[in-house]
Amino acid sequence: MILIFAFNLDSLVKSIENDGTTIAIIFYDLEKDSLIYEYNSKRRLPPASIQKVITTFAAIKLFKSDFKFKTYFFKHNNDLYLFPNADPLLDENALLKIAKDISSLGYKKFSNLYYDDSYFTKSRYPSGWFWDDIEQAYAPAISPLILNEGVFSIQYQAIPKHNFGDLLYVKLISSNKNNYEVENDTVIVYGDFSKYKNLVFPQKEPEQFFLWSFKNALYKNNVKVENVKGYKELPPDAELIYIYESSPIDSVLKYMNSVSSNLISEIVLRSIGVWLYSVGDWKNGIKGVKNILFLEGIDTNFVMIDGSGLSRYNLIPAKTFIDIFKSAYKDKQTYERLLSVLVEPGEGTLKNRLKEFKGRLKAKTGTLRNTTSLVGIIDKKIAFCIIIYGFNDSISKYKKIIDNVVLGTRLERVSP
Repeated sequence: MILIFAFNLDSLVKSIENDGTTIAIIFYDLEKDSLIYEYNSKRRLPPASIQKVITTFAAIKLFKSDFKFKTYFFKHNNDLYLFPNADPLLDENALLKIAKDISSLGYKKFSNLYYDDSYFTKSRYPSGWFWDDIEQAYAPAISPLILNEGVFSIQYQAIPKHNFGDLLYVKLISSNKNNYEVENDTVIVYGDFSKYKNLVFPQKEPEQFFLWSFKNALYKNNVKVENVKGYKELPPDAELIYIYESSPIDSVLKYMNSVSSNLISEIVLRSIGVWLYSVGDWKNGIKGVKNILFLEGIDTNFVMIDGSGLSRYNLIPAKTFIDIFKSAYKDKQTYERLLSVLVEPGEGTLKNRLKEFKGRLKAKTGTLRNTTSLVGIIDKKIAFCIIIYGFNDSISKYKKIIDNVVLGTRLERVSP
């Protein structure tokens, strides 16, 4: 069997580059360990969100499939301390369960509520996340203590609804500017509500949202907290009273890739830094990823700034992604895990793309200003990566080009 393309790829890449746009493309047969087609595959380009495949692969190599993120709760002198290990999917339902469990242990009153976020360093954003990025919900502050994926959202209709349910109070103030501020357990939202639209904000101080939401969750379960404080180093003689565990890592990675969560990928990257070097920052996370790749025989001569691909300073060759798939293919368990956490047509960021390949394709999309990309596996054995960068017109045009290349592939039997 060989891979046949429906049209001439050389002509395609020439027409794209004649417009001043750069394309990198590579197709590789993992089963035969042979190159099918490549153009510019060693050229370093901003990969956009397909960079999450690199973070995903490193996490799969480092963490066993039953690895879980944990949030620890300690008691000291009748104070309650939270020591989070960066569970990225904690939500208000989890808080209510935690509060119920702590109540069932017999605790009914705490004097003060603190957190110790020293699992990560204090930095909140990687370099290359521009100021207009961090004003958006897709780029929330990265902290080991995160609730509701680091965003606050409100849907204004007859009755306002927000993504913290009834754990926080909301006060609405009409304004021609959309923003918010937090005062204790009240979120004051400014916006043009006459348009009946959703307002979504990144949590710039996520610990604030977490502590006040948790206080109210405890109150609903008959546990009183007298004072919500803030950061305080966990005393060495504090008593561990409860541990909350996340879903297994592969479930987290699957969700991360499905919705292309920048938050989760940065948390995973920084967690790699913690586990390998005891320091949860981007430098050690990237160092850990590159060392994992190096041990797999993958060339690490590329620029990696974050785990998500949001930074425009990332420069990764398309060939790197093929090398990752080649490495994974050598080990059945690793390969199956990697395929299981990629995205199928009809779901996530591929919900409305490549539906004809449902059941045949596992992939990851990438989108930035002037960049679109796709990396994946066809029929469990044909690996590919396509990056188009530097265009000056509609991104949908270039997404369609990528989709047409994939849709135009077919396997044909060749007579000996």
